[in-house]
Amino acid sequence: METKATAGTKPFDLVMEQKAHFSHYNMVRMRETLRYLSASKLALFIEIPFLIHTNLPDFPGFVHSDTHPNGIFRFENSGFYKAAQEKNQIPHTSVPDMAITDPAVLALYHMGSLGTCTQSAGSDFDYWIIIDKTCFSDQRYYDFEKKLNHIVKYSRDIYHQKVTFFIMDHRDIRQNCYASFNDKETMTAPKFFIKEEFYRTFLMIAGKIPYWAILPVNGDGTTYKNLIQTFVTDKSLMPLEAEFIDLGHVTAPTIEDIMKGLLWQICKSVSDPIKALIKGTMIYAAGNNFPKNVHLLCDEIKNGYARAGIDDYQVDPYKSLFDRIITFYETDDPKGVELIKNAIFFRLCGYPLVKQPEIGSPKRQLLDHYIRTWNLKKVQINKMLEFQNWPESEKLVLEKTIVNRLAFMVKQVKETISQSGQVLNTLITEKRNFSILTHKTMKSLKAHEHKIPICSSFLKHQHVHLFLFTQKGVGEWQVHGFLTAGQDPMLLYRHSHLLGAVGWVLGNQIYDRYNTEIKIDTQRQLFESYARAVDPDKLYMVLQPFTPLSDKSYETNARWTKLLTLLLYGSPKNKENRLEKVEFLALNSWGEIFVEAMDIKMDIKNGEKTGFTVDTARKIAQKISGYDTAGLYTYFFQLSGAHDPEIVFQIKQHLPPTLLHHPQNRKTAGKNSLMLDIL
Repeated sequence: METKATAGTKPFDLVMEQKAHFSHYNMVRMRETLRYLSASKLALFIEIPFLIHTNLPDFPGFVHSDTHPNGIFRFENSGFYKAAQEKNQIPHTSVPDMAITDPAVLALYHMGSLGTCTQSAGSDFDYWIIIDKTCFSDQRYYDFEKKLNHIVKYSRDIYHQKVTFFIMDHRDIRQNCYASFNDKETMTAPKFFIKEEFYRTFLMIAGKIPYWAILPVNGDGTTYKNLIQTFVTDKSLMPLEAEFIDLGHVTAPTIEDIMKGLLWQICKSVSDPIKALIKGTMIYAAGNNFPKNVHLLCDEIKNGYARAGIDDYQVDPYKSLFDRIITFYETDDPKGVELIKNAIFFRLCGYPLVKQPEIGSPKRQLLDHYIRTWNLKKVQINKMLEFQNWPESEKLVLEKTIVNRLAFMVKQVKETISQSGQVLNTLITEKRNFSILTHKTMKSLKAHEHKIPICSSFLKHQHVHLFLFTQKGVGEWQVHGFLTAGQDPMLLYRHSHLLGAVGWVLGNQIYDRYNTEIKIDTQRQLFESYARAVDPDKLYMVLQPFTPLSDKSYETNARWTKLLTLLLYGSPKNKENRLEKVEFLALNSWGEIFVEAMDIKMDIKNGEKTGFTVDTARKIAQKISGYDTAGLYTYFFQLSGAHDPEIVFQIKQHLPPTLLHHPQNRKTAGKNSLMLDIL
């Protein structure tokens, strides 16, 4: 969108030209969006802005309030209002006047894949709602959130569509602050790339147009400020000022932005490694000033506003991203070319539930384009399309390779900083957020022989009806998953300890206690404190939540929070109910799970086994004491033919007092007191 206007072009004409280019591009994106939405999703997409604008008893989203928690700036002039009228969603008798003098919403945008080559039936509806929080009382904001929550529930219950609203103040966004209403900003995500991605992918729904969209591509921060000032000083532009909103400008990212962006993608790789690699490469390429002297991706998209066309993806936000990172690897890192091509292939095929896009869809057209351009062989294509049938171990190899690639990028950036004579810590302005990101990254990358590993992202997207734990010989427990009724179970995981197998299922959060069963294939029973056997679900209940409830947990080093001790007895076929093994599952404040065990060797006296001894109880207690930290919860379970009422009591006789009381009631001393002060 680099203007052809001469130096003598009037500001009004220049603005109108740029606005026309943006409107054209937005119209093309909108047409593509509507074209590939199903009938029900299309109805909802048209309905949502109307429900935000109105607050009528006959419509979803209504709240009893006199604070006017509704309204979108000049919504009555939008195409969505006209579409709602055509669908008879607006009965003129009940809505005499759609104009609202004090609308709650200044602008409504959709951010993400809609209207792009990556749009699919599973695309989320993610909306940015821009407000002026100085116009909100606490009550009005509460009512507004309540209204939006009603719409989210309505979308889920009636249309089975995930809808997310992000409410942000326009002044905060201008300063790259993404705090909610009166809260402090605590976001650890890379703010620069959030704004860049917003400008690159946003779809205008209703309200005010960002000034950024009409700024010439070659304009810098000063040009941006001058443009806004022109609307105040130029009489021809003053009437147009109300149509636009200042959400801030984006320039080249700093080294802090690059580091935080890469660390963030390593953290995100746990849920979607493919997307993390693609975004991480974009960030890494930007940090290497690649390509040289070329615009940011969002500016590249803006430069093509005037050229946008139906079925023409040359200025598509995602195709531009894919092409740039492919070129980067071909130029700067040829060894990574195949991996990034595979990642793009998987991204277009809906990873991790990989399947070819629908024939004729934007995704399929772009995928076919890359297959031809890359000269992919049929055997390669079939191998990737069979991803769902890959063994779990093979899926994990791919995902581990991706994480290692991201870690390599971080290492290279650190080396570049070091070679320049700078110190990383001196370049970081947001110390707390960077520390949190660093600890989260350590959690993702740090390996330990006793740490429970993550499962594949594919498995996290599966619904398992039953997890069956089966002992194979002395030193192996297997986890089988029944994914579909009537089909044979799938071997998912092996571990030398039962708690290792259980911890893998629970820690990866692939157990849904409302729709999934857990069974231990043994003649022994699971006991807690009483003689009545308990369901294995009890193990989940005492350990959850497995992930930290807030980022505050990552402000300090990890500490132990829960310890589950499992006493395993021999087979009930033997008449003696003898303890043979003790397993320990420890959960820390970062959500990491570690498992250890100790075998119990029976003492032999006068040729006979003496059974459980005081020395054995002392050794078990000694092992438990090694996990003693402030706030530790301890739990004891038995897997045996019959409940042993004395054994836990005997072990507790040798535990320190700090482990014998509820954490909230105990008095800690020494280093534990210091840790509490820090927390």
